[in-house]
Amino acid sequence: MEAKQVAAQLRCPNGEQAIDVAKQMNKANLGLNQKCIALLQLKAGDKVLEIGPGNGAFAEDVVNAAENIRYFGLDWSREMVDEALRINQHLIGSGKAQFQQGNSAKQIYQNNQFDKVFTVHTLYFWENPIQHLAEIKRVLQPSGLFGIAFGHRDFMQDLPFTAYGFELYDAQSVSNLLEQVGFTVIEQQQHIEHGVSNTGDMVDKRVEILICKLSC
Repeated sequence: MEAKQVAAQLRCPNGEQAIDVAKQMNKANLGLNQKCIALLQLKAGDKVLEIGPGNGAFAEDVVNAAENIRYFGLDWSREMVDEALRINQHLIGSGKAQFQQGNSAKQIYQNNQFDKVFTVHTLYFWENPIQHLAEIKRVLQPSGLFGIAFGHRDFMQDLPFTAYGFELYDAQSVSNLLEQVGFTVIEQQQHIEHGVSNTGDMVDKRVEILICKLSC
């Protein structure tokens, strides 16, 4: 695919290429997703929302982190939700997971519904990030944690597809957005690895992970 097509697929996987794109994203982001999940300190009975889960490949990592965790996945790609429903039938059937199509800027969930919320590589596509973050704050328990992971601007700007519809950030600019909404960053880590990108190329990745709580 050309760079512009790659960008469009990463934003919202669709059509005949959607399933293959999701598999490549899972491969590229395996270590990052696992690290982000670990930093959320999941506990027994937690309700966890993942925004932009794609085909839900990491739902099982979430539900297996502790006893009686319930996982919710919200993605704006119809193809990805359908694929997530297919490959996670065992979790859905046991009541441990569910998936919905929707936009995190206008969520279907109740106030204070979740103990933990996280999202990986979605921030670039939010046209109004304050609106998305405000909705995340609304659905999060007052004592909950929110984890957000995104490629640092210095790394991302060298990827050919980010010229098409990606808004790039560094840790400070995202911290400023979070503070505007009422989040406090309690932990900041960098995930650095030499690994495969979403185009299948080997790259040196620099990804920021911010763990936040609601401000007092």
